[in-house]
Amino acid sequence: MIRQTLHAVIGTPYRTVCLATLLLVTMVAISAPPARAQDAVDPAERQRIEGIVHDYLMANPEVILEAIRSMEERQQAAKEQQRDSIIDQVVPTLTASPLTPAFGADDSDVVMVEFFDYQCGYCKRLYPGVQKLMENDPKLKVIFAELPILGPASLVAARAALASQEQGKYMEFHDALMEHQGQLSDGVIFDLADEVGLDIDKLKVDMEAPKVMQYLAMIRSISDSLDIRGTPAMVIGKNFVGGYVPYEKLQEIVEQVRAEG
Repeated sequence: MIRQTLHAVIGTPYRTVCLATLLLVTMVAISAPPARAQDAVDPAERQRIEGIVHDYLMANPEVILEAIRSMEERQQAAKEQQRDSIIDQVVPTLTASPLTPAFGADDSDVVMVEFFDYQCGYCKRLYPGVQKLMENDPKLKVIFAELPILGPASLVAARAALASQEQGKYMEFHDALMEHQGQLSDGVIFDLADEVGLDIDKLKVDMEAPKVMQYLAMIRSISDSLDIRGTPAMVIGKNFVGGYVPYEKLQEIVEQVRAEG
């Protein structure tokens, strides 16, 4: 199983981290304001302990950084564990919606969900590799998760793309938007829509449907649950892949997922 979770504290002796944590906890405990905490430690004893903690930390300041690093790595591991538990729900949730754009056979053995923004440079850089996979791998299904996070034009493009499904033109319009070089604007978006044969008047009506914004809100909720902070991001099988990935690596991940069944 491909995992990004860190299972070890890099360069941090466990005993040192435990000692630093214990010292910090002790210091917090003896400084606590409640009456019971104050009564539990004699003032002279508290001063002595504070002195020990102070002297140790002054002599070994690196243990604080090590403890913080360890805490951050554990928090990251916890996030990734939570992400793993959510990943199983992503594909069923998306496929349950008739608005979800997808390419590939229903009997596919690997499903890839791509979260993207039409104004994301790395998404555009990734897309030729995604296209190549779709062309060369008949057992791969790709789900396109519109995640417009880069401004108003991104939102207009996402709404228009979803609405283009009413005219059976999603893939053509998606390709045109992904292959466009330069910033998007309403004018550019509708010009591209016209070039692929979409009825612009109908498109503008369809993209105002409440279900379109509701669907985009669902995608945003899923991305938040997965702690996605930028595009592109992918879920391939049970694995999360963040950022741009070259075609060869993308193909390797798909094959590994397939081999794992």
